[in-house]
Amino acid sequence: MYKNNVNASIHTGLASGVPGELRGLAYLHDNYGSLPWEDLVMPAVEVARNGFPVTADLVRYEANAVAGIDNFLVNNPTWAIDFAPNGSLLGLGDVITRKRYADTLETIAKRGVEAFYSGPLAETFINTVQSNGGMMTLADLKNYTVAIRPPSAIDYRDYKITSGSAPSSGTVLASAMKIIEGYPTIGEAATLNLSTHLFDEAIRFAYGQRTELGDPFFVEGMTAYQADMLSETTAAA
Repeated sequence: MYKNNVNASIHTGLASGVPGELRGLAYLHDNYGSLPWEDLVMPAVEVARNGFPVTADLVRYEANAVAGIDNFLVNNPTWAIDFAPNGSLLGLGDVITRKRYADTLETIAKRGVEAFYSGPLAETFINTVQSNGGMMTLADLKNYTVAIRPPSAIDYRDYKITSGSAPSSGTVLASAMKIIEGYPTIGEAATLNLSTHLFDEAIRFAYGQRTELGDPFFVEGMTAYQADMLSETTAAA
């Protein structure tokens, strides 16, 4: 899908996967929460609507977002309404508001997450994705489900590291950690340059493994493949 078109994975409708966070949060709330859903969401609504100061982190993120490309935060009206309301990019200490986001969150706060996965919000979202070259459909949104899968877990020296399994990249991180576990002096001041090199190579190898990683709903053999990624034999190879 992204062959000879790397930018499509970053700047177009093809860069967006089906949003699962809201369904995941609702699952956690339904099964483990005690406070009313609306009470949990409304504080974020107030922050987005009333504004918050631009921090040094946000200034850096803004710069990184437009590095080497058109400054869409200023030149694209859809973004500029929040990030450049007066024609120039908001800077450190300025107050930024996200009023449209606040309206969306308020709808979700009052009507629950299904207000995002079907109805006007869903239609607006899908229209935007498709108008920018994406393939996502209303059915993709409506049919999204929460999958409960075993986590990715490794023993790393005297610690246990647990993260998400496929289709998230937790197993990729765990694989890199298993590789560097085999180098006892990594991280020591005397081996700083070598440690940096080894860590870089471990990440490169793990990301090479990632090219074969997929969603278990659609790609067979992911349980066995992830186990192989984290095996002692693979780490020592």
